Amino acid sequence: MFGRSSPGCPNGVHPAFSAAIPAGATVLRMESGPAVFAGAAFTLFGAGLLLWTSVRVRLREPVAEGAGQVTAAVLASVFGAAFLAAGLWAFTRL
Repeated sequence: MFGRSSPGCPNGVHPAFSAAIPAGATVLRMESGPAVFAGAAFTLFGAGLLLWTSVRVRLREPVAEGAGQVTAAVLASVFGAAFLAAGLWAFTRL
């Protein structure tokens, strides 16, 4: 329903408004702001989680209190990579 563009609206802009947009201009749709925010939040959190996990493992400190070192490191790395990938995916939706 809210795709990148619909058949009657090239580049996501209704034909009635396309005359006011100069040729070659970049059109930012309303969905761009939330996508940028979500992409930045997920990317920063994922990168921070991966960095924090790698530092804790390198210093042989516990990654999670009360959990096994290997299990906690693997789960934190998987979730960090997943959040990083989700953030990068959100940037591709612009």
